[in-house]
Parts: sequence; C-alpha cells; structure tokens
Amino acid sequence: MRQLLFYLTRLGVNTDYEDDVSRRIVYSNVVFISLPVVYLVFMVIDYKSYGIPLDELRFDQLMVPIIIGICVCCLWLNSLGRTTISRIVFIGLWPVLLHLIPIYLLQTPNDYYLAYPVGIVFHSILIQLLFSYRAEWLSFWTFMVLNLLAMILSPDVLTYFDLQAEIPHEIVNDVYYFYDGILYWLLFNLVTFYTIYVIGLYIEKVNSSLKFIEVQRAELNSMNQNLEAIVSKRTAELEEQNEKLRQVAFFNAHKLRGPFCRIQGLIQLQDLVEPDAADFLEIKMKLGGSIEELDLRIREIQQMVKDDKKDIE
Repeated sequence: MRQLLFYLTRLGVNTDYEDDVSRRIVYSNVVFISLPVVYLVFMVIDYKSYGIPLDELRFDQLMVPIIIGICVCCLWLNSLGRTTISRIVFIGLWPVLLHLIPIYLLQTPNDYYLAYPVGIVFHSILIQLLFSYRAEWLSFWTFMVLNLLAMILSPDVLTYFDLQAEIPHEIVNDVYYFYDGILYWLLFNLVTFYTIYVIGLYIEKVNSSLKFIEVQRAELNSMNQNLEAIVSKRTAELEEQNEKLRQVAFFNAHKLRGPFCRIQGLIQLQDLVEPDAADFLEIKMKLGGSIEELDLRIREIQQMVKDDKKDIE
C-alpha cells in the first residue's frame, strides 16, 4: 500500500530531486488523491441525501461525484506528463463548479454565506500548493489575483442572486463580514506561503547535500580506481623485480658457480702436478679460460644490476 501511494504521488515527476515545480506536482497528486477520499467519506456520512433518485439531487450535491471524477482525470493527466494542464484545469474549475454555479442556480443557499468565503480561502491555499510562485509565476499570480477578487466581491456575489433573504443580507453587508474574510484570507495565505517556503529551503538543502555526496562518491570511486591501478602497477613491478632476482639467483647457482668450481678444482690439480710436467701447462690454460668465463659471468651480473637500477629510477 505504501509503495502504491508513493508511486501515485510521484506521477509526472521525472527527476529524483525535488525542485520547486516537482514539489508542486507531488502536492497536486496528493490533492487529487485526498479529495476523492474525503468526498467519498462525505457521501457515506450523508448517504440519505444521495439515496434519492438522480434527477432529484441538487446541483451542489452532484458536484461531489463530479469533483471526484475531475480529480481522477487530473491524476491521469499527471501520469501522462500533462502536469501543467491538470493543475490549471483543477484550479480553474474548482470555484466555478463548487461555488459560482451552485450560487447562481440555487439562488445562494444559506450555508453558502459561510461556505463561499471559506471555500475561497481554501482555494487560495490550493493555488499555493499547486503552483510555484517562482518557476510558474504567471499562473500563480493570475489565480491568486482572481482568488483575491473573488474574496473582495463575495458580499456582492452572495447578495446578487439572493433577492429574498433579509437576515443573511444584514450579516453580509456588515463591514466586519468583509474585513474578517480579507483578514482570514491574508492570515492563512501568509502562513501557507511561509510554510511552503521553509519546506522548500529544507528540501533544497537536502538536495544540495545529496548532490555533494554523489560528487564525493564519484571522486572516491575515481580515487579507488586510481589506487587499484597504482597497486596493479606496483605489483607488476615487484613481479618483474622478483623475476630478475630469480635470474640473478640462477646465474649464481649455475652459470657463476660452474666456472668457480672448475677454477677451484684446477687449482687443486695444479698443486698436485709438477711445474715442469706437460699436464701443468694444460691445467694453466684451462684455468685461464675458466677465469675469463667467470669474469664474463660477473660482468653479465653487473649489467643486469645496472639495468635494474635504471628501471627503478
């Protein structure tokens, strides 16, 4: 259920970050979901009024299921990405269907002397919720000015279509009825504006923190990749050094040790042979050849060490 509600409230939002317009789309989804639930509860509570034949229902009663249908259609428009159209349609139809047409058709029922100004105030709050005063300033201020005019003209609208009532006229014509309406309009709108403004600042800080964390994460990933490359390079260098050490050990164990052992053996033979004997000269020649071979192997080792030193540098 929670996942379904989250999905529905995100209809029409194409980004993971809550910018000013995206928040208004989310708020509109919340309104389009909440109002049908509230009106359905109202219809259940007032089931006796809705149990009569359809042709006997008053227009203001018919508006309840009509508004539910409008909310569902607007939610559907948001799912198609038509978020601006859905909000304009909803805000534009709300006062017309719920206030102006019923007042005209029903000649201003008594409950509308209270319901109309309260509805205008609620309508102004909906405007602030559904439109951004920065990114959608034209729609925002157009609807807010029209809403304020509706509040200013509320006494004239209410009394214009109700030509018989006397007591409601006395209440509406009282100057404090007008002042109270304007006062509550300003009060609720200022509180709503400030609340939305503070929430917007908080969400912007959260988004900035998330972006900063993502940048830091990308930098850490890059550093980790560089570190892995460095480790791989150093590992390869160490393996190469180990291979050269093995080559040196091979020289020492085989190529270097061979002439050394021959020299050692020839020296021992030389001690056993008389200097004027024929074998002594042969031993001397072989000893010289072994010494030259030993010298060659030592130079090869020196060259390998020199090459290793250059590679390290």
